[in-house]
Amino acid sequence: VGLDLTKFSQVSVDRVAKRKELGIPENAIVLFSVGELNKNKNHETVIRSIADLDVYYLIAGSGSLQPHLQNVIDELKMKDRVKLLGFRNDILELLKSVDIFVFPSFREGLPVSVMEAMASGLPCVASDIRGVRDLIIDGKNGFLCEPSDKNVITNAISILAESEQLRVKFGLYSKEKVSAYGYDLVERKMMQIYKKLESKNHASV
Repeated sequence: VGLDLTKFSQVSVDRVAKRKELGIPENAIVLFSVGELNKNKNHETVIRSIADLDVYYLIAGSGSLQPHLQNVIDELKMKDRVKLLGFRNDILELLKSVDIFVFPSFREGLPVSVMEAMASGLPCVASDIRGVRDLIIDGKNGFLCEPSDKNVITNAISILAESEQLRVKFGLYSKEKVSAYGYDLVERKMMQIYKKLESKNHASV
């Protein structure tokens, strides 16, 4: 899996204007998730985990759980702070306008959305699962959490929300780590693998 890292340096966004468009205060701490609204993506746990925190949460994606998630948001009286954005074609702009990326899935492969968040210089609060562990190093560019443990997720978000210095530090490490997944480097590695396989095949003939 590779990522076109050049497009992230080319994205220019007016952060203040983007937040105004979304109805979010300029100085708010904003969390962001990208993913289908289904049980595996586990958005409800995050929504409940931030009920007592002074943060905003944007979720880009659509799916069958949208009515249920909206009911949870209404029940917790969080409709001003948690926004279901539906399908979006401005993900890179949104990534440049938020503070923390949240990825609470129960199961994943190697998630491209996490790599995109890293390339955007964001710290991540993510599930401690296969695939994600290849990208997020706990205490280096984010926090890894048991996806069903609401209290641990609350604590991780709270720590990052309270420290701009830590968010910047984690974000810089994210950019550094994701560079290993750039298209050019991945392509070179794949070519090396193919050549080794080719050599073995010739040797066995």
